[in-house]
Amino acid sequence: MTDSATLLPSNASVLERAVAAADARISDTPTPLRDVWNPYTCPANLLPWLAFAYAVDEWDETWSTDIKREVIAQALEVKRTKGTPGGVQRALAAVGLPARVQEWFQQAPFGAPYTFRVHVEAEQVGFTAAQIAQLRRVVHQYKNTRSHLDGVEITVRTTGGPRPASIALAGVDARVSDGTPAYDDGLSALDFLVDGAVNGYDMTAQAADELRLILNEMPSKLTIPTDL
Repeated sequence: MTDSATLLPSNASVLERAVAAADARISDTPTPLRDVWNPYTCPANLLPWLAFAYAVDEWDETWSTDIKREVIAQALEVKRTKGTPGGVQRALAAVGLPARVQEWFQQAPFGAPYTFRVHVEAEQVGFTAAQIAQLRRVVHQYKNTRSHLDGVEITVRTTGGPRPASIALAGVDARVSDGTPAYDDGLSALDFLVDGAVNGYDMTAQAADELRLILNEMPSKLTIPTDL
């Protein structure tokens, strides 16, 4: 700060000039008041104080920073609709528990009068006991006095898509014979004979003759044990 920019008299003391120089830079000091009052820009360490200023009913220091900001951001709208099914749903969604409130006359069959149920859907995994307890606290804080919670239904949804896969196999071909006479190419003489008898092929005569000769020779080749 130069002497031409000051309103101090020429006989001002050194202390007075130092104070004037410090005050001249006060406008350069950042004062992010708007940021502090904005839930999405407020420093994380000041969020509990901002939640107190917004009169947030449910607060947990173990929440992530994103959930804390969302709870504060939804505080005014939740309080505006407090005592309605929509207010309960907004309060639960703000703490990371998206749910659907179903009143007794919306159920099939009808539930007990002046009761409601809460349907919560989870992705892949369910909820812990602490989260269920928190859910009940939030519901009781934001429901109307007349209505009573009849139950909580939790649905766990698992999503997945098609997964292509392949497998390689190796093996050998094996041929099992039942002892029926066969030609050199592997064709069974009995199958050939039956096929010819059914279809009336003239070429089966030779096969039948060969098969008859083989069958006639088989008894002479049998060996009967003498010790039986």
